[in-house]
Amino acid sequence: MSTMAATCVMKQVEERHVAVEITKCVWSPRMDLVAIANVQGQVALHRLSWQRVWIISPPGEEVKVMGITWRPDSKVLAIAYSSGDIILVDIEDSTPVHKLEMKCNITSLSWSQHVPASQEASSSQPEFEDVSGIYLPKLPPLAKTYTGATERNEESTEDNRLLRDQNILNMLVIGTAAGRIDLYAFGLFHCGWIDITTHLPYASEILDAVMSHDLNMISAVVSSGQGENKEIVCVTVETVLLAYRHKELLRLAYKYGQIYNLMTYTNHTLQLITEAWESILLEMDHKLASYAGNVKGGGVSADFLDLLVFGITTPEFDIFISNKLTEKGIKKLNHSIELSYSNIRKLVLKHVQTVGQALVYHLGQVVGLARRTDRFGMLGVEEHLVTAAVREAGAFVMKAIELQQVTDASMNNFRAFLRWLYLVVVRKMGEQIPAEMSKTTQQDVTYITEFLHDSLEECQVGPDGEVRSRFKLEKVGQYLKDENLTYPSDNDQNPWVKFLAEHPNLQNHELIFPHHHEKSLVQEHKNLAKVLNQMAAHPAEVISQALQVHSVVPLMKIEEGVSFKISQMSCPRENKVFSVVLPMVPSGQPVMYLSQWSTNSQDLVGETKKIPGPQQQISVSPFIFSTLDVGLSRSHDASRRSSFSLMEVSPPMHILDVQFYTDETLSLLMCEPSDISAQQQSMTPQPQTAYFVQLSVGAASAELSPLTVYGGRCVADLDIPCLDATNLVDPNGYRRLEHCSAVQLAVSGSRKVALVLFESRKRVRLFEMEVDEDEDDEDEDETQRESIINVSGVSEEMNETL
Repeated sequence: MSTMAATCVMKQVEERHVAVEITKCVWSPRMDLVAIANVQGQVALHRLSWQRVWIISPPGEEVKVMGITWRPDSKVLAIAYSSGDIILVDIEDSTPVHKLEMKCNITSLSWSQHVPASQEASSSQPEFEDVSGIYLPKLPPLAKTYTGATERNEESTEDNRLLRDQNILNMLVIGTAAGRIDLYAFGLFHCGWIDITTHLPYASEILDAVMSHDLNMISAVVSSGQGENKEIVCVTVETVLLAYRHKELLRLAYKYGQIYNLMTYTNHTLQLITEAWESILLEMDHKLASYAGNVKGGGVSADFLDLLVFGITTPEFDIFISNKLTEKGIKKLNHSIELSYSNIRKLVLKHVQTVGQALVYHLGQVVGLARRTDRFGMLGVEEHLVTAAVREAGAFVMKAIELQQVTDASMNNFRAFLRWLYLVVVRKMGEQIPAEMSKTTQQDVTYITEFLHDSLEECQVGPDGEVRSRFKLEKVGQYLKDENLTYPSDNDQNPWVKFLAEHPNLQNHELIFPHHHEKSLVQEHKNLAKVLNQMAAHPAEVISQALQVHSVVPLMKIEEGVSFKISQMSCPRENKVFSVVLPMVPSGQPVMYLSQWSTNSQDLVGETKKIPGPQQQISVSPFIFSTLDVGLSRSHDASRRSSFSLMEVSPPMHILDVQFYTDETLSLLMCEPSDISAQQQSMTPQPQTAYFVQLSVGAASAELSPLTVYGGRCVADLDIPCLDATNLVDPNGYRRLEHCSAVQLAVSGSRKVALVLFESRKRVRLFEMEVDEDEDDEDEDETQRESIINVSGVSEEMNETL
């Protein structure tokens, strides 16, 4: 690895105060955006200038943020909450695009992207190309409510934001307090897990877990044991199967993501259909409930039938018709219910059937993948599970077609009923009936009779136990309940139904969709979701069996309550994963452990490494930093640049935080040990000077010691001498931050930005890194030039004097 010196040239951009204490800060890897979480569970997105883009509240009261991580392309932010939920948020408008329910405490969250090998990266052929748009019609946009069906109010849910522009496999890695690590491709498709407790019985929580760039391994830092036996353990997990079949996994995850999006679309559609149906019931209740409350159960239907057949009415019914059902009221009722029926018909015809056909198409493609057992078999794609899902999707489409037919028939019955009721009211009022409406055919009478028999009235027990009459539209409403149909559709005369009845052996053929006459549309949808979940869960079960713990290395013993700063980085150039573990011990020597792990598949699946044995190999060294005694000097080739000489002084510097800036540079936040002592002895905040240090990872890794750990011995007990990392820091590799009582940092080497959080957690400083001072000197005024120098605590006047 290159040991090029890491320089630290910083320019302060902003220093701001906030009203609520900050708990977590994470920079975007692609944009100058930083995600901030506070103690109230809120998450805000800020620009480098500290302009707030948006802020979102927690999903419940007393819910805290446990972790934040960016998708590698910075378009999605994953937020883990103390409720056990992980919400994926689109950063464009803070819209939640997916939710994972882990049902346990989440202790680690990271998102890694696969970096193809050089020969794959150079290939111009895409790994996967989705062509479904050529064969499938575009899904109609869905309104937020069925009444808002205008183009301006509609929102398109077809375009799955989680899959947009996703051509490279990425993996969301989740660690839990139960010692389990879960993997989600695209943050959506559950493709495996491993329970560390099966290999390390006393493991408690995953402190940090990251996947290597080549998908060959997972590097995890785990807490194990309790009380005096508590220790920190480094665990590596071999995941070579994911790397070996990454192209297949990409295609499979993308396809399952499309299916999930279609099911989400279907859920929304069914909700809108139910709202439209309930709106019709409300309209009926509003117009007829006052009369229904004055008659016995069934009396409303009987009165309407008497009026239809004999032309007679009771005095109560006559008063109701004369006073409540006006000509204008009937027209308004007709318009409202006609609109609701039309919306139901539109949703079923244009939305449910379209999305059902798309489901059948995508599942059919998965069947094709399942038949490639040489490529997808080892990923757990089973043809019989996918075929069962195809049949259920077909059954769902057929039930939607049946609902459309029933809806059309119900609309005819309702139109005929309201038309007849309008004529009755006009006659009662003594007005002239239009000629085109005066005739009532036998077909109209049949429609009216069916409506009165099936749709008009039912009894319901209220909260107070009183039996009340209400109105129903059972012919349509029965399809929107999670129960068998009350009035199944009569399809006995259908030629296809007759053919299947005569040949029962064909009914279970995989190419023939079943038609469950007694099932409702909601039941069919529920069965489809169940089968799809079974189909999607099987690959995770199969892949999980291939994940194996490669090594288990105890790092150190710790006391209860000790916290840790952990940072890990995968380096594609060297095929290594670097891990930094920093115990935040209040008393004692501040020691930072740096270790490295090889990600080469040959090392991970070698004969001697299939099962963790008594010998574990690790390259690790503990580091300390001697006191940085600041000496100022002028550089001949860089004006206004302060350089510092390094002197070894005891006791060592106190390390406040550590984080990888890039895979070549490690950023550290430190302070003088005297500042820590002053803070502990004083009840009031003391002025403090922090040091921002950039350490070359190559230089530090060259000092690591290859070790063989036997049995359960800790690395800290092997009497390895601590190395002074101060000698590895370039003279221009750190800066002094005056009047900065720091506690935490956040850095991003890809965006060249940094953030320092003060001890109060209500004040932040933001910096631009790697600033070219020579180019800025001509354009910046005196104040701007001082802002760069003042970061190190040295004024320009002092610099000129020295």
